[in-house]
Amino acid sequence: MKRVYQYFSLLSFLFAAYFGMTAATDLRAENIDQFYLNIAYCALFLGIMILAFDFQKQEKAEDVS
Repeated sequence: MKRVYQYFSLLSFLFAAYFGMTAATDLRAENIDQFYLNIAYCALFLGIMILAFDFQKQEKAEDVS
């Protein structure tokens, strides 16, 4: 199960990086509405990544106990 959390967090990071890069191009093009939408998606996927790391950490702590 540990691998699932690692792959899920990696995939979330890749999506966050994609939306972050897209937000940067929208900012340069002065498309503010699309910029804020992409920033929101980036924050969402970064949150999912942190949550997946936390699940992995909790599972590791349960294995030790």
